[in-house]
Amino acid sequence: MKLQTESKNNIFGRQEVVYHVESSNSPTFSDMKKKIAEELKKDEETIHVYSIKGSFGSNNFVVKASIYDSKDNLKNILDLGKTKKERKKEAEEIKKAKVEKNKAEHEAKKASKVAEVEEAKN
Repeated sequence: MKLQTESKNNIFGRQEVVYHVESSNSPTFSDMKKKIAEELKKDEETIHVYSIKGSFGSNNFVVKASIYDSKDNLKNILDLGKTKKERKKEAEEIKKAKVEKNKAEHEAKKASKVAEVEEAKN
């Protein structure tokens, strides 16, 4: 594993790296994340490997990754890259949760009113 390029992106709070890796089979994203964390002595949770490219019949691979300054930076940037379908699904889940919460509150109010009526009868 050989570091080809390294640059600092202050706007996004990350370090961008490109490695050349020689391997008999394709390296996995999680394996590369571990190797980069070991080599650069960074926390594995702040590393995002986004590209592993190789040529057919070749044992050489180009791995591109970003090492963020914090876990929060990584989470915020990855949330920006969501597809329209993913954002719509999340919005529907939030809406469904609100409806269930309102329904539960309504049932609780209804139960308390019934209890008051029963108590008033006695």
